[in-house]
Amino acid sequence: MNAKKTLVFDFDGTIADTLPHILSISNRLSEEFGYRYVADHEIEMLRGVRSREALKILKIPLLRVPAIAIRMKAELKKEMHLIQPISSIKEVLEELKTMYQLGIVTSNSQSNVERFLEANGMAFFEFVYSSPSLFGKSRVLKRLLKRQQLQQQEMAYIGDETRDIDAAKKTGIDMIAVSWGANTAEALARLHPLHLIHHPDGLLTLLGK
Repeated sequence: MNAKKTLVFDFDGTIADTLPHILSISNRLSEEFGYRYVADHEIEMLRGVRSREALKILKIPLLRVPAIAIRMKAELKKEMHLIQPISSIKEVLEELKTMYQLGIVTSNSQSNVERFLEANGMAFFEFVYSSPSLFGKSRVLKRLLKRQQLQQQEMAYIGDETRDIDAAKKTGIDMIAVSWGANTAEALARLHPLHLIHHPDGLLTLLGK
């Protein structure tokens, strides 16, 4: 990994422990938008499937995803002051910042991310790019390479979801999957990311110089 100049992180579930809040908001909106409520015993099952399969299980048509996402982000904005960083990720990012340019690509809103970073004293990132589409990260990553004047081999992408792996593969960027977020280690491993990390300190073991 020594050729890397830039590390790009997903936000929800990778840096910020937003997933309990997202699940709670999703359940509150389920009746309004006509999709399934997720019971506690179903959470691990959903963590073990790919993103599009989870939408099918919840009976969410792709055409309804943008409207639901807008409401989710608006509701999440009200709770950003309650959200904490993933345990030990702040210290890991602070050290990585001394070796790499750091950035964020997220389907959350840029304002939510910036509010979280400011509240938690995590001004480690050179850029935050928001993709309004749930499955639009590959296009954002391609634009990012061009804007930062980087080759694919000079960037790595770090995320917690199967769709993050899909986006990295479409873009030709090395993928480091992390198992502490939305998808289980088993679900991530089935898509063969370059690396699979189970604790934030593992990023320093892999990426430390």
